[in-house]
Amino acid sequence: MKKVIILCLIFCLAYTALAKPYRFKLGFTDYSTGLKELSTKHGIYRLHSRLDILRLSSRLGLGTAANITFKSDNPDVKFNNFYDFYAHNFYGDKSHDGRYMVYGLVAGVRLNKVKTSNEDYFSMVTYTNWSFLLGMLISRNDWGTEIMLSQNQQDKWKFDFATKYQFSGKYYLEVAYCYTGPVKEIDRDFSITFGIEFYSN
Repeated sequence: MKKVIILCLIFCLAYTALAKPYRFKLGFTDYSTGLKELSTKHGIYRLHSRLDILRLSSRLGLGTAANITFKSDNPDVKFNNFYDFYAHNFYGDKSHDGRYMVYGLVAGVRLNKVKTSNEDYFSMVTYTNWSFLLGMLISRNDWGTEIMLSQNQQDKWKFDFATKYQFSGKYYLEVAYCYTGPVKEIDRDFSITFGIEFYSN
């Protein structure tokens, strides 16, 4: 009986993974603890991805996103990563000439992992915290906006704003800003991402 249940789960996951609509973003991010601190000498470089693919119904689905640091030239921040897991309610359509628009809401959880210098301990400290995640987004073939609400390590509100400008088909440039950092040692977030986005209706 257990084998039958496991096979059913595998088939269900295979169906939802292949179901449409889906959206996939993959990008390279230059992250900074503020706009004034953005430089090649103190850059924090991350891989950014977002995958909205598991369909539960005609509009409801599951998604995940991640920002993972692979190199840091900032002496005070070793890495600043986050992982999102959420359910989404998207409306979307795509025309024959490649134009598309998708918009909707997301709700789930966010895991933050940050390693930064701490004056109290005179060394690097790793912070890990879970938070709720609420957001809304609109994505078109030429521009898009994402607004995400969560909390940082000190339980302060954290509004992340990201605006993308799409060009040359699927390539995009995205600018993101948040006036509250993930931990008290980081005042705010600023990043520029270059990447590619796919959407299928």
